[in-house]
Amino acid sequence: MTAVRSVSALLALTLAACASSGSPAAHTGPATAPASTVVVSAASTVPGTSPTSVDSVPAGVFADASALARELSAVEAGIRVPGVTPAQLAALGRRQQLAYRAVAQHPEWEAALLGAVDPVARGPLGFHLAARKALADHAANRPPTAPPTTLPAWTIVEPLPVEELRSYYDAAQAATGVPWQYLAAIHFQETRMGRVVGASASGAVGPMQFLPSTWAACCTGDPTVARDAIMGTARYLVQLGALVDMQHALFGYNPNSGYVGAVTAYAQNMIADPRAYLGYHGWEVLYGTSAGTVRLAVGYSQAAPVEVAAFLLDHPDALLPG
Repeated sequence: MTAVRSVSALLALTLAACASSGSPAAHTGPATAPASTVVVSAASTVPGTSPTSVDSVPAGVFADASALARELSAVEAGIRVPGVTPAQLAALGRRQQLAYRAVAQHPEWEAALLGAVDPVARGPLGFHLAARKALADHAANRPPTAPPTTLPAWTIVEPLPVEELRSYYDAAQAATGVPWQYLAAIHFQETRMGRVVGASASGAVGPMQFLPSTWAACCTGDPTVARDAIMGTARYLVQLGALVDMQHALFGYNPNSGYVGAVTAYAQNMIADPRAYLGYHGWEVLYGTSAGTVRLAVGYSQAAPVEVAAFLLDHPDALLPG
C-alpha cells in the first residue's frame, strides 16, 4: 500500500534540476527498484570558518567555486555555533539552500568544492551531492516532462519551531524505534517541515503527505496535525519493515528510488551531526516552472493553480536569478 503521492518531487528541484530550466527533478510514478543505500562518510564538524552576517540572504549567485566554497563553509559553521538565535538559524538555512542550489547549477565545480570547503562543510556537502545524484538518476530514467506553467494551489506557512518538531520526532522514535532523523528527513522532503499546506495531485494531505485511505488503514488521529502525522509515519514505517530494512520501508512509503536515496542522505547527514537538522528547518519552498525557479514565500496562498506569468507580474521578486 503506497502511503504517498506527494509534493516532494516538486520540492526536490533545488537539488537536481535547477541548473537550466528549474523544472522538477523527480516525478513520483510507477514503482521502480529502490536505489542502493547511499553511504557517505562525514568529515569532522569542527567549525573552521566563522559565520558572516546572517541577517541578509544573498541571491545565491556565485562567481566561481572558491566563492561558493566560502559560503558553504560559513553557513555550515554558522549552523553549529552554540547559542545561534532562531532568526539567525532561519537566515542560515535560506543561505544554505541557495548555496546548494548553486552547487546543482554548477556540477563542474563539485570536485573543486569538495577540496576547497572547510572540514565543517565537507561531510554535509557529500550528503547533499548524494541526495542530488539519487534524484537526478531517478529523473534521468523517467520520460521527460515540460516544466509547469502554473503554480500550485497551496498555502505556505511558517513551520513549527525547531524544538517542538524535535519533540515530536523524539516521541515517535521512543514509541517505535524509528530514528528521529528519518522522520525529520521525510518531513523535510515532503513539505519542507510543514511549510506546504495543501493536497497533492493524487490527494495526499498533511505535513507527511498521507493518502486518506492509507491513513485510515494504518494510523490514528489527524494526518494534517504534525504530532499525529509524525507518529503515524513512524508506525507506518514499522509496518513496512523499517526496523529490519529502512530502504525497503522508505520505498513502501513512496516507491521512488530518488526519494529513497534523498531521504537516506538527509537522514545520514543528521545522524552524523544532529545540528544539520537546524539548517534544513530554514529551507523555503522553491518551485520549478517554465519561467524559472519561483520562491513561494510564507503568505503565498492560492485556492486554485495560478499562471506563473500572472503571478510574477505582481511578485517579480519571487523569481530567483540563474
